[in-house]
Amino acid sequence: MTEVADVLVVGAGPSGASAALAAKQADPEADVRLLDLADFPRDKACGDGIAPHTLAELERIGVRAEDVTKGYGPIRTLDLRSPGGVQVLARPHAAMHVIPRTVFDARLVEAAKAAGVTFVKHHARNLEVQDGHVSVDNEHAGKTLIVADGANSTLRRKLGIPRNPDDSLAVAIRGYAPERPEDREDPAQLITMQDDAWPAYAWSFPLADGTGSANIGYGRLRSELHSRDQLEQELTRLLPGQPADRLRAHHLPLSTWRPPQPDGRVLLVGDAASLINPLTGEGIFYAVRSGRLAGQAAVSSADPGAAYRKALHASLGRHLRHTTWLAGLSKHRSAMDAALAATVARPETMHRLIDLGLGDGLIPPRLIPRVLLQFARRRVFRRPARTGSVR
Repeated sequence: MTEVADVLVVGAGPSGASAALAAKQADPEADVRLLDLADFPRDKACGDGIAPHTLAELERIGVRAEDVTKGYGPIRTLDLRSPGGVQVLARPHAAMHVIPRTVFDARLVEAAKAAGVTFVKHHARNLEVQDGHVSVDNEHAGKTLIVADGANSTLRRKLGIPRNPDDSLAVAIRGYAPERPEDREDPAQLITMQDDAWPAYAWSFPLADGTGSANIGYGRLRSELHSRDQLEQELTRLLPGQPADRLRAHHLPLSTWRPPQPDGRVLLVGDAASLINPLTGEGIFYAVRSGRLAGQAAVSSADPGAAYRKALHASLGRHLRHTTWLAGLSKHRSAMDAALAATVARPETMHRLIDLGLGDGLIPPRLIPRVLLQFARRRVFRRPARTGSVR
């Protein structure tokens, strides 16, 4: 076994790279090692959407937004379509980007290396908590181990933590296709929610890189899924003019069911901690935020597990309670119709919902009565779909 590092991170995706960067930032003299089974760049099935909230988190650990987004233009419009046909064109306060994970993850790994993190190619299969450190496969060891090996985490299973139950686990399929013709002039991130199988939706996110390509996909709860073919069929039906290639399926362990973070020297971050927004399927913001908090705790506390748990609760606890509650409500299709309809006359409400779905926002206090009113009207009067713009 190699010499014991101060921090050992398994998994070099956004959560792992962010954890390594944060640990180095908190203690520049720390020996931080980042393990992954892949050579970078490598592909990762994902929607590729990078919210401004994520870029702000990366800035906090020394990664400049312009370095991450180089070559991928800003996208300033969200095109949201509810299960019942309510359409809202929203203009968020800050631009979004769509960056293939082949590019995005490799840029974060390079930033970690530039900060002094040691990258090691290794396929982690097992761990053992020993006196004063944690070993991985009896080959690598760290005083603190940060588990960042993704939605199908091997090390999480070795800790005896099962996968999420099917009603808190989504499955999505992702591919690349020609962008929509309307995206050539004013690119928009399209999310179209499925009428007959909510909660489920398809997306089309243009790369805005000059290639005319878009990341498209479709996802739904595992409990409502019968086969992989079903994913491809629904994707084709909801986005008929965008034939996709490079189709890959992936799991999304939703934050409605999260394993507890114990005291001690092993920290779970990102997808391995079931930190994926149940409203949107967005996980990169949570990955970077949880990685930052774990990296800081790993080099600043005698009990990093307890310190990280406390920091995560203070940072995201209230937000996660709000998303869990709203996810339960949104299983009623009419509630989603009502929520979008309620934002047409109140642009600030939409901006607050965007923060809730892409960052660490909270439910706007005035939204609930408006949604209940819209919900009641739709059920009693069967109001037609509405279309509006939110700026």
